Formats: sequence, structure tokens, C-alpha cells
Amino acid sequence: MISLSIIIPVKNEASNLDECLRSIRDARSTAMAYEILVIDNGSDDDTVEVARKYSADVYVVPDVTVAALRNYGAERAQGKVLAFIDADCTLLPDWFDAVLPYVNNDAVKCFGSPPGIPAESTWVQECWYQIRKKGGPSDPPQKVEWLESMNLFVRRDTFQAVNGFDTSLETCEDYDLGIRLQQRGDIWCDPSIRAIHHGEAHNVKRFYQKERWRGVSNIEGIRKHGLTMAELPSLLFPMVQIVAILATTLAILLALFGKISLWWAILFIGLWQLPLFLMGLRKSGGLQKIKQAGGIWALLNVYFTARGQSMFMGAAWQ
Repeated sequence: MISLSIIIPVKNEASNLDECLRSIRDARSTAMAYEILVIDNGSDDDTVEVARKYSADVYVVPDVTVAALRNYGAERAQGKVLAFIDADCTLLPDWFDAVLPYVNNDAVKCFGSPPGIPAESTWVQECWYQIRKKGGPSDPPQKVEWLESMNLFVRRDTFQAVNGFDTSLETCEDYDLGIRLQQRGDIWCDPSIRAIHHGEAHNVKRFYQKERWRGVSNIEGIRKHGLTMAELPSLLFPMVQIVAILATTLAILLALFGKISLWWAILFIGLWQLPLFLMGLRKSGGLQKIKQAGGIWALLNVYFTARGQSMFMGAAWQ
């Protein structure tokens, strides 16, 4: 009997997929029967050939969202637990050993962990990981509101009960799924279930582009599942960010033309940026990591600006 179905959505991911499937092979466990399903979105490179080299079950489903690819794989999966992995992720050798206790515990409906980053990462990748991570490898499991779909496990019957991912969402489909999964049981984050994501944005420009794109689906997801208290900051902070940028620009112009004192503009900037800097300090671990705190502060400004523009520039409301 197959215990685990590993589902990997792909498009033109030949190189990444080879590394991903090799890591699965190297981490394999004799204590757990598993299958690999690669759902291809119409690649025109060697992605399909790479998947077949590793004896994965391959299905070609062109021109659909990544959510639809994952749902397609789930419909054909035979395992009692579905494991959603991205092609640009690799597994650590003890991945199966960390997963096994949860697979054998029918009471746990959803579990996983945010993937880590490679050893050689840029400051953008390092700071973003500090923002999104949920504990270190040695920390105990904790209940969370949602998990990213790059290292996510859901019992097949539970996944079917909530109708899987919302196929109309381009991104943020994992958060939307988490909201619905919470109605079926707790979501557990165990940092010992370790994977590495090699595809995080490596510079500020790419990070901004990805977060502005994600912001559109964030709004669409809220429309569908309704606004939760946990999502309130994701709406308020970007709105405040855009308003603060506009107000600061106005204050500086007024100061330059002698309408107000420059100190008022400086005070306003301080009041706006102080909470973001304090958040950077908290995420970095305190004053002993002041350099990283500064990087997180800068990245939070980019993040909230990108998300705010998704809301205010009209794209999210079309």
C-alpha cells in the first residue's frame, strides 16, 4: 500500500527537476512506500524526459494554473497522504524519517514546514527567510494558520473534503487552502521536515515583481474565502505604506517650499519607519544582528509597497 504521493507541478524545469528528483531518490526510506507524480504544464524542454528517467508518473496538462496541476495530481494519487513539492526544491536526507510519524498518525490532517534557503544565498533571500520561517530545525512542532505549498502534506481524504486548491487563483492558493483546512483540523509546522527552496527572489527587483503579482491573488482569495483576522494586517499595512509614501512626499515638498518646517517631515518619516525597523529587529533576533535587521527593514518596505500597489493601482480590482 502506498503511504505517500509526492506531487510536483512543472513547466520547463528540466534542470531543477533533475536535482529535485535526485534528492528524493537519495532520501528514500524503506519504511514508507511512495509514488512520484510529475504534472507538466506543457514544457518544451526536457522536463518530461527527466521525470521519466527517475520513473515518475508523468501527466501533461497544458495551460492551467499551478493549483489545477496540483489538483490533477491529487486526483490520480494513490497514497493516503499527499506531499506537494515544487520542482525547484530539494529534500534533505532525513526528510522521509521526519515525515513518517505524521503519515502514521491519522489524527494529523495537515503538516509540513516552510523550506529553507541554500547556503549561498543573497541578502534578499536570507532576510526574506527570516521573515517567513516558523522556527529553527531543532524547535518543537507548532500549530500554524497555513503552510506554503512547497513542502506541504495533506491527507488525501481531507484534501478532497475541502475540494483541493482553488484553480482560479494564480498564486496565494496555498494560503486559501490553509483557511479551509483549518475547518478540518490543526495545521502542524515541524521544522525537522527539511527541504531547500532554490527559487527565492535573489534581488530586490525580482522580489518586488513577485510580491506585486502575489498581491493580486491575495485580494482575490479574500473575496472567495472572506476576510479573516489573520489577514487584516496584510490589507492594512500595505494601505498604510502607500498612504505614508504619498504623505511623506507631500511633506518633503512642503518643507522644500518653506510651507512647513523640515523637522515635521523628518518626524513623520520616523513615525512611519520606526514600526518597520522594530519588526526587523524582532525578526532578526535583536540588536546583536543589527545588519540583518536593517536588511529586513528595507525588504519590508519593498514588500508592503509592492502589495499596496497591487491594491491601489487597480489590477486587483478588475
